[in-house]
Amino acid sequence: MGRSVIAVGIRGVTESRLEALVDHVHWLEWGDVGGFLSLLNKFRDDGIKQAVMAGKVEQQSIYKAGDNAQMKGLLSAVPVRHTDSLIQAVVNIMAGAGIELMNCTDFLQPHIVRRGILTSRGPDDRERDDIAHGWKVAKQLGALDIGQSVVVKDRAVVAIEAMEGTDACLKRAGDLAGAGTVLVKVGKPEQDLRFDVPVIGAETIATMVEAGASALCVEADLTVLFDAAEFCSQADAAGIAVVARREG
Repeated sequence: MGRSVIAVGIRGVTESRLEALVDHVHWLEWGDVGGFLSLLNKFRDDGIKQAVMAGKVEQQSIYKAGDNAQMKGLLSAVPVRHTDSLIQAVVNIMAGAGIELMNCTDFLQPHIVRRGILTSRGPDDRERDDIAHGWKVAKQLGALDIGQSVVVKDRAVVAIEAMEGTDACLKRAGDLAGAGTVLVKVGKPEQDLRFDVPVIGAETIATMVEAGASALCVEADLTVLFDAAEFCSQADAAGIAVVARREG
């Protein structure tokens, strides 16, 4: 799109190969709120007015604040430390420096999943029943900002995702219910497109194979799919059905 990209990376979280993909990277240690504020002021002075979030910081990192007074101060201002509330605190800091956070989906349209069956086979009758049940449950969890994923088998909820992430949720479900589980991954009922949209990729299929899951349903026109060719190839090789549906 002809834009210059100045990135802020977190050491130990952001992959170092980002340096080869952008114009410049400023590296910060986890929890360096003061350093982040200084960078924002520099960006403002340099005329940078827009930003976009990409990648992931594990939510359990909030328990690594230790004696970091700045991070503790930031967290103390977040009464309910769910994903949206935590990220909104960062967004507010950026807004205070005059920097607008854009929708991450603005730059990801070629990777947004569209409605339909993505694999060589679609869900069977049992899997469709599990998807319908899982969808309702996942949307209610999303409304509470708890997680995006639910694993169902025989119309029983086996595992729900909280801060451990989808992969750990899948593995736990496999341990509990064995093979044949169904993963449903959706956005929140009123998803903020600036951050935390659902993401899947080839690693999702690898974890499903490990856990014995047989089908995956994601939300169409919202979910981001990376490595689409590899994703579909791995799903077909494992006999996993993948479908994207819309609310209703």
